[in-house]
Amino acid sequence: MEKETFTRNELYDLVWSVPLLTLSKKYAISDVGLRKICIKMEIPLPKAGHWQKLQFNKKTNQPKLSANYNGDKEVILSLRTEEMKNIAASPSPSKILQQQIEKEMQPTLSVPEKLSKPDELIIAARESLNRKDRYEHNGMVSCERGELDIRVARTNIPRALRFMDTLIKAVKARGHDVIIENDSTNILINTQKLKVSLREKTRRVPGNDHWQTYDYIPTGILIFKLDKVLYDKEWIDGKQKLEDQLPAILAKLEIISVELNEWDRKRKQEREEEQIRRDRQKEFEKRQEEELKLFRSTLLKSSRWHKAVNLRNYIDEVEAKAKAENKLNDELQSWLAWARGKADWYDPFTETPDELLQDIDRETLEPIKKPYSYSW
Repeated sequence: MEKETFTRNELYDLVWSVPLLTLSKKYAISDVGLRKICIKMEIPLPKAGHWQKLQFNKKTNQPKLSANYNGDKEVILSLRTEEMKNIAASPSPSKILQQQIEKEMQPTLSVPEKLSKPDELIIAARESLNRKDRYEHNGMVSCERGELDIRVARTNIPRALRFMDTLIKAVKARGHDVIIENDSTNILINTQKLKVSLREKTRRVPGNDHWQTYDYIPTGILIFKLDKVLYDKEWIDGKQKLEDQLPAILAKLEIISVELNEWDRKRKQEREEEQIRRDRQKEFEKRQEEELKLFRSTLLKSSRWHKAVNLRNYIDEVEAKAKAENKLNDELQSWLAWARGKADWYDPFTETPDELLQDIDRETLEPIKKPYSYSW
């Protein structure tokens, strides 16, 4: 399989010149896999809407590479073979799931022309958006905090509510849920909280205010956005209206939840394996410490034994020399008894008690340190 090697700078230039999805068709790696590599190599990626802005010659923000990176300098990507391209051309799991959802839930996914038995979240959002005193920003109103994350022009409120109501009912029909948490709208699928929002796209125009260069006005184009780390995605009105993209949205959200669960499973497994490794290392270090402690003790006792043997040999030589020279008097005999007693105290095989040396460490021949005691 043919491969290409990219430096960090080359990969940065590549992902800012070609979308990840397009690159995934050329190289044997998914767009998610490429994204993970870029995150690991601290390569900033284009945000949602970047390629659309380029298409309409709008200004985009391209962050620079961080200079203090110390990780991998290169990455090797394998080119897709013809066989792999043919496999890639077959329907993706997301597309297959989308087709299944379309087939099983067609009536539920049809956005009505008028709200009918709206969900409680939609009722609250409708009351909030339709308030006459609701503050407008760039010609749009948004829900109160703790309600659905919707921001549209007043003329688009009915359509936004009908879309979100249909989405919520479809999500619940699939066995999932929609919850508001930390002022965010989350679709809960398989324990995964997917933060979503509905926005109306704005267009920048010259400002009328002397102090404001530009104004932003609603365009009537709705954008449904998924805001999740590694999985930022937008569905927007275009050739296909947002209402007609509900099966694709549902399928993608379910696929992402499965991928996130797998990601969490792997991270949990890695953490457990790392904990096992740490526990084993800790146990090894404990055994090593005990082994060294025992060895040091044995070595010291061996040294003491040799010194005790040498001491006794010396004492015997002193005694023999004194006898040979007829100098074995009472004073010397007293010293010989004293010295042999000290040898017996020092010898690790005997360690005979000695009243005067009872607080002396035999290894260091220093007084044994006693814990300090307070007297009150």
